[in-house]
Amino acid sequence: MLYQIGIILIFVAAALIISKKFMNNNNDNLVYEDEMDEDELKKIDEELD
Repeated sequence: MLYQIGIILIFVAAALIISKKFMNNNNDNLVYEDEMDEDELKKIDEELD
């Protein structure tokens, strides 16, 4: 019984560690409006219109 609980806890811990790694990598590709040139902003505005 304790053996099974131990294995389940190991799987839960591994899943939490893996999910944290995926959550931290989501913001690497974002470019904020403050960092863009005026030309890039105009191009995006034209694409949206």
